Amino acid sequence: MIGLDSIVINALLAAITLASPLAQPLAEPVPANVLHKRIDHYGSATFFEQNGAAGSCGQVHAESDRIIALAPSWQGSGYPPKYCGRKIEITNQGGGQNNYGKGKVVVATVADTCPGCTSNDLDLSHGAFQALTGGSLDPPGRFDIKWYVVGHRETR
Repeated sequence: MIGLDSIVINALLAAITLASPLAQPLAEPVPANVLHKRIDHYGSATFFEQNGAAGSCGQVHAESDRIIALAPSWQGSGYPPKYCGRKIEITNQGGGQNNYGKGKVVVATVADTCPGCTSNDLDLSHGAFQALTGGSLDPPGRFDIKWYVVGHRETR
């Protein structure tokens, strides 16, 4: 025969278990339209002179700002270009001369289009380039990079 004490204890344990945060789902599911896969790209980095001019995204930046010019295949032909204002994470993969920044990582903002760049090459402001190379702009001013678009789906 089950005693009253056993029934009360079992009822209390059941109530505590149901009220426990562990009994609840750990997290809400992430909507499918928010999920995206990070896509790494490999290319070369060069640097450009802004000379106080506005980039194709319409803003003037200081040479020290960490900005990027993307190839036309990324930016498209409309205005403003598709990737203006997006963040790109760039990793220095080595190569080039006087490159003391292999492994350095920088996040920079797309602010221009680089008509002479191939699809996965990036043209960087002095600020972004120097942050990745340990301060050098020394010619030939080119090194290997890995990069991806931060927090956005890529469309080309």
